[in-house]
Amino acid sequence: MGKQYAILRVQKCKGAAIGAMQYHNDREPGKHANPDIDQTRTRLNREMRPHVDYEREVQARIDDGYSGERKVRKDAVKLVEGIVTASPEFFVRADDDKVRKFFDDAYRFCCDEFGESNMVHFTVHMDEETPHAHFGFVPLRDGKLSWKEFFPNKMALGKMQDRFYGRVGALYGLSRGEKRGDGEPAKRHKSVAEYKAENLRIQAELDEKTEQLESVTAELAVAKDALKTAQDAAKRAKDQVTEYETKLDGYAARFKKIKTDLAQIAEALSWRNLLKRFRDKLIEFSKNPICWNALEAGRDFESEKDGKRAERVLEKGAREKLKEMSQLEKEMDEWSPFDDVDGDRAVSKRLELERSGFTPGRNHDGQAL
Repeated sequence: MGKQYAILRVQKCKGAAIGAMQYHNDREPGKHANPDIDQTRTRLNREMRPHVDYEREVQARIDDGYSGERKVRKDAVKLVEGIVTASPEFFVRADDDKVRKFFDDAYRFCCDEFGESNMVHFTVHMDEETPHAHFGFVPLRDGKLSWKEFFPNKMALGKMQDRFYGRVGALYGLSRGEKRGDGEPAKRHKSVAEYKAENLRIQAELDEKTEQLESVTAELAVAKDALKTAQDAAKRAKDQVTEYETKLDGYAARFKKIKTDLAQIAEALSWRNLLKRFRDKLIEFSKNPICWNALEAGRDFESEKDGKRAERVLEKGAREKLKEMSQLEKEMDEWSPFDDVDGDRAVSKRLELERSGFTPGRNHDGQAL
C-alpha cells in the first residue's frame, strides 16, 4: 500500500457563505446537495467546539477582540474555514478509538495554532465516505482582523502544514504531502461544459444498451422455457442460459462502473477553478483510482499549476474510460446469443414431433410420401 497522508487545508469564507457552511456542517433540516451523506450515520458526528450560530458568534468575537480604528469592511474575511482529514486507507485500517484520538489531536492543534478564543466550530463528520472535520476560526491577532496575519504568503501555509504533520500526522504514521514543485507548460483542457456534454452522451448510450440488455434477458427467458420441453436439450439449455445471464450481468456491472467513474470525474472537474473545493471533491471520490491519482498529482493544491496537473490526470483517465466504453460496446455488438437460441428451438421442436410418433418425410402410417 502506498503512502498515507495527513491533510489540513484552509480557505477564506465571506458573507453569505458563512451561513451556508453552517447549514452543511450542522446537517440542518432540508435537502443537502452532497449525495454521499449517510443519514443513518449522522448520529456518529461530533461537535467539538459548541456553537449556536456561526454569524453571530463570529461577530461577537470581532466585537470583543478587534481594536482597529477603521470599521470592518463588509467584504472582509471574517472566518477562515478549514478541513482536516487523512488518506482514505488510514480510516479503513484504524479502529474507532484511533480515529477519535486523531481528531482530538487535530482539534488541540487548531486551538493552539489559531487561538482557542478565535475558534468558532470544529465538527467531525463520520457520515460521509471518508471521515473528516470542518473547522472555522476568526482571523484575529493583536487586535487585527486579517487573513494575512496568519498566512502572509504561501510559505506560511506550508510551514503551518509542516507543524500539523509534526504534531499530529507523524503520531499516526502518516506522511506529509509532497511540497509543491515547478509546474509544467500550460495546456488547453476541455471545459466543464464539454465534459458534461460528453457524459450526457455516454449516459444516453448506456440507457439504450440497458434496454437492449433487458430485451435480450426477456428473450432468453422465453428460450429457457422452450428448451425445457426437450429432455435431451434441457441440461445444455440450462447451462447455456446460465452462461448468458452471467455474461449479461458482467456487461451491466462494467457499464455501471464506467458510468460512475465518468460522473465522478465530471463532478470533480466542475470545481477545478476553486482549488480547495477541487481538492475536497477529489478526496470524496478517492476510491475512484483516477480521482486518487489526480489527488496525488495536485500535491498541495496551492497554485493553478497544481490544479492543472490534477486536471491532466482526470482528462487522461476520462479518455481511457471512453475507450473502455467503446471496447465494451464492440464486444456486445459482436456477441449475439440468438443464433444459438434459435438452433436449440429447432432441436426442441424436432424432439417433440419424434416423441409424438411423427417423422418428417412420412405419412401417418409410416409410409414414405
